[in-house]
Amino acid sequence: MLLKTRLFGEVSVKDEEVIHFTKPILGFDDCRQYLLIENEAIFPTFWLQSVNDPNLAFPVVSPFSVDENYSINLQTLDLDDIDLKSLDDALVLTLMVVPQTLSSIRTNLRAPIIYNPEKKVAKQLILYDEKYPIHFYVIDDANN
Repeated sequence: MLLKTRLFGEVSVKDEEVIHFTKPILGFDDCRQYLLIENEAIFPTFWLQSVNDPNLAFPVVSPFSVDENYSINLQTLDLDDIDLKSLDDALVLTLMVVPQTLSSIRTNLRAPIIYNPEKKVAKQLILYDEKYPIHFYVIDDANN
């Protein structure tokens, strides 16, 4: 299929590339299918492009790349929901907010996306552990 996107123009999509969310990303109930688009120019940031809404794309990043002490414990139900045996087999991502002011770039460490790349299924979790903020500022600007 050919997907016309706002950010990436026309993208050729194979059915086996589409990621299916078992539960929608918070606030986006009508969008459950996405593509993970890599952009080498902005690595380690990727884009989660909605297949359902070509105007919707989220920048995402591995939380481990912004907080070296990041760790999560998942319940068996969380793993079963996306057909995983271990968190080691998952790709963990967090949504980013990228405003014009670079010092305000942030990610939500409390609501990671757990993705099973083998099965192409994912879901967003809400962690109840308050040690991770909803607004984790990626650039530590001592002048702010």
